[in-house]
Amino acid sequence: MRADKISKQALNSNARLSYIDVFVPSVITFAKNCDHRFVHFSKFKHTDLSLQLSNVDGGVIRNFPIMIRGDGTPWDLGNLYLMGKFLEMAKLAPPVIATLKSNAKHLVMYLRWIEHLRAEGIDIHELHFPREEEQRVTWAYYRYLKRLLRQKNEQPISLSVARARMQSVVGFYRGLIGWDLIKESAIENVPYKSTAIGIPIVSSVGVQIIKTVQTTNFKIPKPQRERLGVIADGGLLRPLTEDEQSLILEQLRVCGNRAFQLMCLLALYTGARIQTVCTLKIKDVYALLNKPPKNGEVLLLIGEGTGVDTKNQKRYRLHIPIALVRKLRDYIESKECHDRRAISFYGESRENYVFLTSNGSPYYTSTSETFDRQKGPFSKRISAKERVSFPIHQGNAVRNYLSRLIRDIRLKHPDFNSFQFHDFRATYGMNFVRDSEASGAKDVRDELKARMGHSSFNTTQSYLNYDVNSELIRAATVFHHNRINGIIEHFAL
Repeated sequence: MRADKISKQALNSNARLSYIDVFVPSVITFAKNCDHRFVHFSKFKHTDLSLQLSNVDGGVIRNFPIMIRGDGTPWDLGNLYLMGKFLEMAKLAPPVIATLKSNAKHLVMYLRWIEHLRAEGIDIHELHFPREEEQRVTWAYYRYLKRLLRQKNEQPISLSVARARMQSVVGFYRGLIGWDLIKESAIENVPYKSTAIGIPIVSSVGVQIIKTVQTTNFKIPKPQRERLGVIADGGLLRPLTEDEQSLILEQLRVCGNRAFQLMCLLALYTGARIQTVCTLKIKDVYALLNKPPKNGEVLLLIGEGTGVDTKNQKRYRLHIPIALVRKLRDYIESKECHDRRAISFYGESRENYVFLTSNGSPYYTSTSETFDRQKGPFSKRISAKERVSFPIHQGNAVRNYLSRLIRDIRLKHPDFNSFQFHDFRATYGMNFVRDSEASGAKDVRDELKARMGHSSFNTTQSYLNYDVNSELIRAATVFHHNRINGIIEHFAL
């Protein structure tokens, strides 16, 4: 296990988040024979109902989060909850460990806050729910988070972090109670009050419907406003302007890193996320070449069960220009690629990644590699240790390349704005919207939603509204400042 970073937030507690490097989940069953009780550990399995497949072995989980108290002992209730959440997630599909890690990080901060108060002499713990509602531990934590948000100087946390922490705490108690992880008598009074509310959403046919969701009395409201210059799509993304795109392409041509060039082109011209770009397989490229292009592009299914990862393993089709597919083929057949594959896990197999580092490692470790290392033809070539203990890459090398690219652009253009790799995705979406408008297309919402793999039409609509909202805000700002400047210029001093 390794310790995670300690938050800079001032709390008198050494509670921390660590990770079990190699975790093999098991199902525990109890049996009684005469006066003895026996415990039987069996390999964990789940049924992937979404794909209608037979039972799937749980296998090995890398970097499973575990919460440690300040005194160095595991936080039993917290870790029991994480296992419960893991089991619930696994009922439908292989659990996304990143989701568990995110929950664990927020719950560790909750534990640190509790231990801080106890160090100050306050009698409180995670099951402190007296009759007085305002004295319950969840109420106290809610007030604490809101107090942090009111701090004007050096605000410790953002609104989004505060909301995520409170939601994780509510989910923690909801899981403890709903999954029967603790006795009913352990919690004397309710940790939170739940209310059903209706939220308007846009259906797939453009009709607004009301979706019923559960909310609690600990909701931290999020301002309902559009932010100028960004789109909320898996984070706040900034579409790049045409001038910025031109400067990026110009610098990419001379950067000398062919793999990075192609990764950027894939993201910019397909809207693919970094994990999708970096987990693209050689077999996918050759399969695309065998497909007849339609309107100059071919479609690649990505997500769960395809070997190409994406956010939450959502399955959708990536639209790839055929000219880009041919460039990928040329790169695959280059000497550089052959040399890198020769020292990689998959070797010359078409199951290998398109993009590998100079030492044969992937830029982003795919979900499929985790399973291939445990069993199958490729696992026979490596040691037992290498099957479960190996580096997990998450695109940091690509982000470093991007930082250098921005640095080099600024040598000639000092005012060039910084951006993140994920902004290529928003740029692709806005390029498609603008090209559609230029072509005279009337309604491209359904097509844009399919291309971006959006689950909600609200996210898709934010792309369609982006230029209009930005222009309205720009016009209002110009008018406002012109009026004020005119008053100031004619003000006699």
